[in-house]
Amino acid sequence: MTELQIREATPDDAQMCGRIMFDAFEALATRHHFPIEAGTPELADFQIKAMLDTDGIYGLVAERDGHIVGSALQDERGKIVGIGPVSVDPVASDAGAGRALMNALLERSREREVAGVRLVQTTYNYRSFSLYAKLGFAVRELLSVFQGTAHGSAIPGAVVRAATPDDIAACDEICRQVHGHDRHGELQQWVGAGTARVVERGGRITGYATGFGYIWHAVGQADDDVIALLAGADEFTGLGFLVPSRNTRLMAWCFDAGLQLVQQSTLMTTGLYNEPQGAWLPSIGY
Repeated sequence: MTELQIREATPDDAQMCGRIMFDAFEALATRHHFPIEAGTPELADFQIKAMLDTDGIYGLVAERDGHIVGSALQDERGKIVGIGPVSVDPVASDAGAGRALMNALLERSREREVAGVRLVQTTYNYRSFSLYAKLGFAVRELLSVFQGTAHGSAIPGAVVRAATPDDIAACDEICRQVHGHDRHGELQQWVGAGTARVVERGGRITGYATGFGYIWHAVGQADDDVIALLAGADEFTGLGFLVPSRNTRLMAWCFDAGLQLVQQSTLMTTGLYNEPQGAWLPSIGY
């Protein structure tokens, strides 16, 4: 058996990486009796293909004997890099592929001199938590994943509408107020895709969401802004959306709205991290 080889992923790798991603997430979720984060093989395949086709997203694969045994992707469109998904073929899970992929991604970020690196880890995956902690990641937030149909009341005076390109500058400024940095590249992508929404109060934008589900994030000047966005969502796609568990107001609204707590995750970071100054919902990236 040859040593692991790490190389840059290409679009031609997407199908195999998607299969491995689903198999890895299915094996883990089934063992712990949780829903499968990757959804279906088709959704995993679509996600990997879409990410590898997106400018600013960088991927690596681990190979042994000419066969892909794992992959890892990271979003490099902002000053903060978001890692994920990272997946290793269950039949090769003890071969060190996950550590090798993570080390390679972190080395790339050091060379690029990024401000910080972040990821969201599923709490029941003790192996990944142990690896990330050993690599220097610090725990920042316990996150709760909610799913269902919201029956919560709307926020008086809040208007939710589709975001337009003209809204991006105002949204970026709110993100900087809350987090100390913006997520311009992601926001621009989802405004173009038609999934992004803004909330206005008093005739000005006070928050935005790039969408409603695992791959999207939201920020607001206050809890009411994020609640208004959630109350206006048609549905929450995939496994659901992530809520910082320390935010008792958002947590209470989710429960009162009849949403179900599906599982919990952990936000982990290295490098720059500012304690958020406002309301926010992370994506599965960070």
